[in-house]
Amino acid sequence: MITMYLHFGYIARLSSSSPQSSMMIVKILLGVLYLSGGLVLSKCRRYHFVNKPFTWYEAQSYCRKNYVGLACIENSEEMNQVINTVSSAGYNSEVWIGVYIHLQRHAASQNDDESWNWKKQIQSEPFLVSYFCQSISVSGQWYSNCSVEHPFICYNGTSQSPQYVLVNESMDWFRALRYCRENFTDIASYSISDSQLQILLPNGDRAWIGVISYPEIRQRDCGNSSFRYWDDFGNIPSIFRSLFGVADLQRSGKWRLIEYFTKIPFVCFDNLPAPGKENVQKKAAGQTGGKRSEWSQSEVEKAA
Repeated sequence: MITMYLHFGYIARLSSSSPQSSMMIVKILLGVLYLSGGLVLSKCRRYHFVNKPFTWYEAQSYCRKNYVGLACIENSEEMNQVINTVSSAGYNSEVWIGVYIHLQRHAASQNDDESWNWKKQIQSEPFLVSYFCQSISVSGQWYSNCSVEHPFICYNGTSQSPQYVLVNESMDWFRALRYCRENFTDIASYSISDSQLQILLPNGDRAWIGVISYPEIRQRDCGNSSFRYWDDFGNIPSIFRSLFGVADLQRSGKWRLIEYFTKIPFVCFDNLPAPGKENVQKKAAGQTGGKRSEWSQSEVEKAA
């Protein structure tokens, strides 16, 4: 199948140059492409690599003042444009893009085994649902890939007066949850002091506890874009409620999540003008008049 990308401005220009014949050509072309499933309308974004070490919020502010915003990426074609823009500048590492997530943390004890919200999450974000279960180690609590197998900590008694038991058998998080509920009272809660659980860990290993976090994903200037380009990633400290997206050029541009205060280069975007127009209207989504366009950390978390 041949896929053709058409710009609305080009169609308008073609039809106005020869009103009858050109419009007929356009109608035929659009009809054929529509019926064949080969019509893809490009939004014609232009990307700009900025080789300055900024935090995510600083990069966002810079992009909104000088362009439209941090890189908005809605399809694989735009992802390739970002990769080419950065690599052509001789840079080959992580860059900020306009993706971030806010984590909604839930204790396993707040849900029964038949009503987990993650069942909906599996349908909407099949990749990320496996990546935000909580484990504990001697260095603290971490978000980990739920499919990785670790020992886990259950408890008997009540949540007010628990008796903790380390099950030194490796299971994924969901199997560990079921095992605790079938053989004990429940899986250990995150509200317990770390030190009470860490002394149970075998040889400084990692163990599952009863916390799962649901990621709410945003591309701030893309609306509700469904495009994803996630990479696999390891453990993330659980102290963070929001995490921010980078495209890693060493991993074919795959997206990863890191802390906002990391200082790295970034990619901005603006919109190409329609053919025949010289100026690009640079106005960020949601920005009006003289109001400031950058978002603070607290504002991002409230909007998520």
